Amino acid sequence: MELRHLRHFVAVAETRHFGRAAARLGMAQPPLSQSIMRLEESLGTRLLERTPRGVSLTAAGAALMAEAKPLLAQADLAERRVRQAADELASLSIAFVPMCATRILPLSMHTLQKQWPGVDVRLIERGSALTVASVKNGSIDLGVVVTSVADVSELENIVIERMSAVAAIPANWPLARRTSISMADLAAYPLIMFPQQVSQPVFAAFEAARRDAGASARITQQARHPYTMLNLVANELGVGLMLDSARHLPVEGVAFVDIEDLPPSFDTEVSLVWTDRPHKPYHRAMLDIIRDLSDTSLKQACPARAA
Repeated sequence: MELRHLRHFVAVAETRHFGRAAARLGMAQPPLSQSIMRLEESLGTRLLERTPRGVSLTAAGAALMAEAKPLLAQADLAERRVRQAADELASLSIAFVPMCATRILPLSMHTLQKQWPGVDVRLIERGSALTVASVKNGSIDLGVVVTSVADVSELENIVIERMSAVAAIPANWPLARRTSISMADLAAYPLIMFPQQVSQPVFAAFEAARRDAGASARITQQARHPYTMLNLVANELGVGLMLDSARHLPVEGVAFVDIEDLPPSFDTEVSLVWTDRPHKPYHRAMLDIIRDLSDTSLKQACPARAA
């Protein structure tokens, strides 16, 4: 006995008419009649009797009707609970490098919530190499990484952001009122940098540029986290060197100023990475959303960089 046949039977029994039951169910009358016949054959007894005024229930039909409605109600309840549980379990995990995709990720989350309101999106701050490993082993669904420091060759990937560096300057300093500064302008100020900036070719390029300007780099503090650097700058302990995405983080006491003679080695390319294994529909939806947002962002950035 199939549930769909049982639903058809209840509709006929309640309306006492095949035509009205077919209209309620949104189907033609012949398939409905065939469904009732199959139900009767499976039970080995007649359930309905046609009359000049419509349909009446046999004794067996009346007995089935008494059991059918609670049974269908229980089936509907079970289906709702299963769907609710599936919605509650629907989740999407995204690991990202701090200061990267600071606008794209929040915008993409808002858009996904409109399309898939039951999906729980979890953001996890993580370094690029660990993010790549997590995406490969399936513990993370999507990753946002700095392309130059992560091997993305075995993953699906697209560039979603290109950024340069800016100087984070205490807002009360005269230097903060400039629209742009040069490497030489920074020579007189204590410098706050991330450890990776000191240990990677980025700092070597910075030192070379400052030497060309007749100055030497003077690092007074190292900060491991962007917010630590911003706090040090806000307290006037030096000038920080940050990705220009920091402009989207309004911090009291800090001004961001362009550095006009930065070498190309300071440019940072950010990629979205994922595997080619089957994904849930909302995973694919998020990929499409981030693609669209990044296309718009990159197109807007190109004229600005060219200028």
